[in-house]
Amino acid sequence: MIYLDNAATSWPKPDSVKQAMIEAMDRYGANPGRSGHQMAIATSEMIARTRAGLARLLNAESPDRIVFCSNATDALNLAIFGLVRPGEKVLTSSMEHNSVRRPL
Repeated sequence: MIYLDNAATSWPKPDSVKQAMIEAMDRYGANPGRSGHQMAIATSEMIARTRAGLARLLNAESPDRIVFCSNATDALNLAIFGLVRPGEKVLTSSMEHNSVRRPL
């Protein structure tokens, strides 16, 4: 199969990604920070470890500076609305994705 629809996802996934997704569904299926039961605590701890690892990888000032979003559109909107003030100008191109053009 030749798969050309990589706009929203990628396929096929490597086996390591499949295994990590299965582990996440089996061990980290609770909402972090919403409960005190074992799975919720484990989920919160995994998120904290992931945030710390990404902070080291990206040389971020603090793990608290790492934000997880639902998807790229959500992340781009958060960044654009957090950085661009009303009346400011942004230089872009006609090639930008809707997730950038619409909030601008």
